[in-house]
Amino acid sequence: MLRRLLRFRSRQAGVSGFRMLSTTADIPTKQRPKLTPLSSDNAPNWQHPGPIDQQLSLGWTGATPKTVLLVRKANDRQVDSALTRIAHWFHATYPQINLVLEPHVHREHRAELPFALTLPSEHQRSEYARTVDFVVTLGGDGTFLHVSSLFANEVPPIIPFSMGTLGFLLPFDFKDFPRHLHKVIEGAATVLPRMRLMMSRKGGTEMHVTNEASIHRGTYPHLTTISCSLDGHLLTTSVGDGIIVGTPTGSTAYALSAGGPIVHPLVSSIVLAPVCPRSLSFRPLMLPPTAVVELTVHRESRGRATAYVDGRDCGAVEQGDGVVIRRSPFPLLCVNREDLALGWAQDINQLLMFNRTFSQPHETPFDERN
Repeated sequence: MLRRLLRFRSRQAGVSGFRMLSTTADIPTKQRPKLTPLSSDNAPNWQHPGPIDQQLSLGWTGATPKTVLLVRKANDRQVDSALTRIAHWFHATYPQINLVLEPHVHREHRAELPFALTLPSEHQRSEYARTVDFVVTLGGDGTFLHVSSLFANEVPPIIPFSMGTLGFLLPFDFKDFPRHLHKVIEGAATVLPRMRLMMSRKGGTEMHVTNEASIHRGTYPHLTTISCSLDGHLLTTSVGDGIIVGTPTGSTAYALSAGGPIVHPLVSSIVLAPVCPRSLSFRPLMLPPTAVVELTVHRESRGRATAYVDGRDCGAVEQGDGVVIRRSPFPLLCVNREDLALGWAQDINQLLMFNRTFSQPHETPFDERN
């Protein structure tokens, strides 16, 4: 159930008042976005997303989307101010669009945003999947990753705005938000499908992975012995701190720190990287997107390990236990720059100082002026 306190003004009497929309029947079920490959006139089937190795054109089956979810970075006054500003912009410019906030955010901003909706309980997240047409994030990469955890499977298109932080998932600056949001709402935006993985444990639930899944020794003082199987066949047994299984998006995160390759987001692949292995010959691998990777803590390992998904602790993994990681059928649909090649080249040069030397910093084609 969604609750909405909608302020309205009577044009005839000139009197302000309030009415309560208290049932989900008042909120329309979301419309599925119309995704068309930029290089083709044939739209992929939503149930079978089709190729995710190309950018897509975002459109809507109806006139405009009906519901937007605003997700913000916590404990930041600048972000709170931006949230209020963008919410009022939506309410004034597109009053027909329902504005949804997370329950804890709604409690904090209820007085200044009386027209916003929220869930009656944080346990009813299925309402997000039923009603939300697209998501706006205000913050950093962590805020973007948080959106994935709000939806069980399919995630609506996400348009992320940077609030002064640098990140590979933040193509838009907040100061230009009206122009970018107009393009999304009017169906004139470009979408980059980012491949995700799915991690499952024996007898446990499945979890979607945006950056990486890993087994790591955590706080345990001894090295962990982990067996790694590929498509049911033993690939290797590693002694070290752990093993990372990542996505192209995650190739510039934890896997990069472990010596993994930088993978373009349109290259569908799985990155396998060891963390501080005892053997120097264990080098990172790029696997096909159809690969199924199983990581098992060896029965003779000196201690247990811990499973992690996108940096979140997912519990201990005892000797003989493990995780299975495969490609998810539900990519993240990220509103992106129209010129992906230029944007990606700028990102790795400006954020990673790609191939930048200490003596000749002018060698990079992208400096602070671009």
